[in-house]
Amino acid sequence: MTTDPGASKPRLSIFAARDDSNMPWTDILNHDAALERFRRTLENNRLASTYLFVGPDGIGKRAFALKLAQALLCENMTTPLTPCETCSACQQVRAQTHPDLILISKPAGKAFIPLEAFIGDAEHRRQRGLCHDIGLKPFCGGRKIAIIDDADFLNVEGANSLLKTLEEPPPKSLLILLGSSEQKQLSTIVSRSQIVRFEPLTDHQVAEVLGRLPLETSTPIEELARAAQGSVARAIELSEEDVFQFRSTLIDALASLEPGGDNFGKEVLGFVEAAGKDTALRRTRLVMVGDFAIQFFESLMHCAIGQSASAEPDDQRFTQQTTNAPTGVTAALGRLAGTPQTQAQSVSMCIERTIHMQHQVSYNASPINIILPWLKDLTTAMRGGQINVGV
Repeated sequence: MTTDPGASKPRLSIFAARDDSNMPWTDILNHDAALERFRRTLENNRLASTYLFVGPDGIGKRAFALKLAQALLCENMTTPLTPCETCSACQQVRAQTHPDLILISKPAGKAFIPLEAFIGDAEHRRQRGLCHDIGLKPFCGGRKIAIIDDADFLNVEGANSLLKTLEEPPPKSLLILLGSSEQKQLSTIVSRSQIVRFEPLTDHQVAEVLGRLPLETSTPIEELARAAQGSVARAIELSEEDVFQFRSTLIDALASLEPGGDNFGKEVLGFVEAAGKDTALRRTRLVMVGDFAIQFFESLMHCAIGQSASAEPDDQRFTQQTTNAPTGVTAALGRLAGTPQTQAQSVSMCIERTIHMQHQVSYNASPINIILPWLKDLTTAMRGGQINVGV
């Protein structure tokens, strides 16, 4: 059963990256530790009722959750976590039509997952939705499994509606929430979940997955992989030429320590509006701008505190060469005033201010009223001034 109101386009995921119906666990890359954890859990018959999968977007958390569901619902599994791939249950999970599988995600154009996804609409309160459906007797799989994608977009109402299910889970039920970090989840969710952490993919692994996809881009796959910081989803976004080019422009502006000029603010706004008239697509682009900035500032932070080995500019993620002068992390670090400690403090303020900017996007503020104050504050912080990151 799939509950995804308003979903408008299919997801490109590692799970769906191949056409064959026998995708092994080995094709879900870089998550061997999590796989081994669940193997031991099943062997000891200690499967919990609620798990929170955390890690960057686009690294395979959803693929892992679906593969786990397939294994648990398989009709012919003889060894833990090894689905047969051929029974009707395995095929239904792959098609996301299994009657004992409930999928929830944030609809396109919405800031949060609607309350109706959990407790039904006004006319069917507590008669429909995840909280009702997961308590029903399994139809054929021996257990009910619910996967909540986009758990970062659970609001207080949605999280509260889950409390009874989390505190008193129905027998033979499993709830998996997918989010980017524990910090983005409400404490009521975190405290009632088993946390499973997923690491970003390597550049080679991102390139390997991109090679499976019907990706049309003029940018070499290896270059996309280097820029994606371990996320297939981000690499797919960067495959659009205007996105990749804007990222370079943004890095140059940040490296100058003067991104707050009105002209650049208009350039950012133009990039956001180029997504089209759909408000949701524009919001997504503005959040993406923030992600690019945070990646740059994190690399700059590593250099500022002396961890050059993990963020050395020749990794080509953030350093570029122009005909006049180097740009990127090296140039920014050379322009930052103060001691390494004060430099790190300035960069930390920039990261916090950018995260706050992304939060503002969720509340439908006007993009221009978000972009210009954000860029002005970044300029102030990088120049050694103080800013209020919550304003």
